[in-house]
Amino acid sequence: MPIEIESDSLEARILRILIKTYPVTVSDLEWDLKISPNILQRTMKALQSRGIIELEELPDKTFIRLIRRDISFVGRKATQRKRVKRKGKKVEKSEYDGMMYG
Repeated sequence: MPIEIESDSLEARILRILIKTYPVTVSDLEWDLKISPNILQRTMKALQSRGIIELEELPDKTFIRLIRRDISFVGRKATQRKRVKRKGKKVEKSEYDGMMYG
């Protein structure tokens, strides 16, 4: 059964980078996503506990390896959302030629 991930979440952004590029380090992800190391570490631990990624720690770098490839991105992208139509009467400009108060 595929793993479902919200398509506009931070987890989805991380997984898309991992699917496109290998090898990836934690510092590479920090640079690409422009997020703080604490938020990235928290998200990485969540993905690791779900069995999606594995962290390979070396003395100077930490590499990220994608374990599962059966990932399904669900939800709408921001570009797919419809604009909200406004209901109501259009305000017509008045034809008043008198003094203007402001």
